[in-house]
Amino acid sequence: MRLEDFVWAALSALLGWVMPKDPKLFVFTGRQYGGNTAPLFEAAARFGLRPVWLTARKDVLSSGRPGVVSTRSWRGVWLASRAGAVVITHSLGDLAPVLLTSRRTRIINVYHGMPIKKVSTADPAFITRSYAKRNLREMARYECMIATSEAMARLFAQTFGLPLSRVHVTGQPRTDVLFEGKAPDLALRAGPLPAHSKRILYCPTWRDGSATRLFPFTDQDWDALDACLVRLDALMFVRTHPNDPARLSERRGRVVPMQGDVVEEVTDVLPQFNVLVTDYSSVFYDFLMLDRPCIFLPYDLEEYARSPGFYLPFEQIVAGPTPASAAAFVEALEDAVFQPEKHAARRKEVQKLVHTYVDGQATERVLKRLI
Repeated sequence: MRLEDFVWAALSALLGWVMPKDPKLFVFTGRQYGGNTAPLFEAAARFGLRPVWLTARKDVLSSGRPGVVSTRSWRGVWLASRAGAVVITHSLGDLAPVLLTSRRTRIINVYHGMPIKKVSTADPAFITRSYAKRNLREMARYECMIATSEAMARLFAQTFGLPLSRVHVTGQPRTDVLFEGKAPDLALRAGPLPAHSKRILYCPTWRDGSATRLFPFTDQDWDALDACLVRLDALMFVRTHPNDPARLSERRGRVVPMQGDVVEEVTDVLPQFNVLVTDYSSVFYDFLMLDRPCIFLPYDLEEYARSPGFYLPFEQIVAGPTPASAAAFVEALEDAVFQPEKHAARRKEVQKLVHTYVDGQATERVLKRLI
């Protein structure tokens, strides 16, 4: 730790113990500006709260957003020490170098998605992680979390060691954008692109320790895929995890890379897609709220089911075809575009399991709970 950061950490720890807390002062943060905390931060003042966004990220600090304060500043340390509540998406480490030592500060983790794979203590490898003990100590401080349905709330309660009554079924604020239509056309950042009227998103999950196999078919035929996309008057946008070495480096016919330089928050642009292709990415749960066709490519299902494993069995959540060949994949794409109602009943069934609310009002529900 740098000497400067050591000073900020020590000062915040000391002030945190001695300063009285302002129950209306809410500190928000996240790995980046977005996720579940940004909508809460932007709406909090309407609910009588005093919201502050604390971060050390230079890009967020230079954004010009009102209420954004550096954790490496006297004001940031002072606000953290006075906060009645801190709302995070990942861990208290997002506030570094500030330390929150006082148990009088409410710690609320609204998390960063509804995961398909097992996370945290549910992950079979969790106890071997270097951060396991630190995470357990932090989880013991959580006042509450949020979830999208009773089924997901039960899973979170078990994972994070909370009573079920403290996992609130509200929906996720970050998905309210699906009902607002505010995001600019992604083509403005991804172009120049071929003319098209349909868009397909291919968004595989992150695999810890191994690269994703894009288009995992032994008979993969790029010409046939491109011809299919021409017939569909469609483009396929490919988005992998930013640390995945399998990312698509350049456009290949009508298959277009769409990494963070094009769209930072993929949820923001989901309404611009007609079809989702994935394996086990939790973006599928978000896409379910739009009730549009999904195609699954679970090429390593048995291995993935062992580690990290699924919260809900894959067969319980899959809501579309699982083509095992390139030819079958092309057929599934054509069905998705020309017969979008084909798996609609199954999508609704899974949607009801995962989402209690599909209305774009999660931000309001969460804030009402928090106050």
